[in-house]
Amino acid sequence: MTPKSYSWLRRPRLLTVTEGGRSATIMIGPVRGPEHVALIHSLRFYHVPVSAIAAARTAVEFLAFYEPASRFRAATGVIHEYAAILHVSRALRHDLPGLTWPGRRGENTLYYRFDLGPILSLPHPITNPDRLRVVFRFPDLERLRTSTTIRDLGKAGLPRPVAGKRAGAITPARPPQKYGDVT
Repeated sequence: MTPKSYSWLRRPRLLTVTEGGRSATIMIGPVRGPEHVALIHSLRFYHVPVSAIAAARTAVEFLAFYEPASRFRAATGVIHEYAAILHVSRALRHDLPGLTWPGRRGENTLYYRFDLGPILSLPHPITNPDRLRVVFRFPDLERLRTSTTIRDLGKAGLPRPVAGKRAGAITPARPPQKYGDVT
């Protein structure tokens, strides 16, 4: 398969489809390992370096957790759980609680902090038997619930949204700020 779920710059695309009048976009974010999953469950937040995704990409309603095979000593990567995003803010890495592993870019790196609602289980796991690279993907919620593989999340043939024209689209992000709320 050619990497149709990424643009030529290897940036994730938004895939949003309206099903029965309801539309939601979900971010699929990789987790570091079992200690990261435990942190997500106990403190209910996910973090991403600001340099990793555009500010407009923070306007998602849900976050799913991709467990890479290499980090979990498994035959294939998998997604078991997701959660609603309640709030997005910016914080320096050293201000994020519970991080016991070193940051790649240092403790003063700016991060997005996604505060999460209850962690929900998918009806069935989504596997990655083709061992496709997963950085961040942005499919719709219904596709997440019905997919069985990572490849299914990026299937072509669905209309691609035009910025600002989809249901629930956000207005352009305001100028970057040092840290604090993202609106």
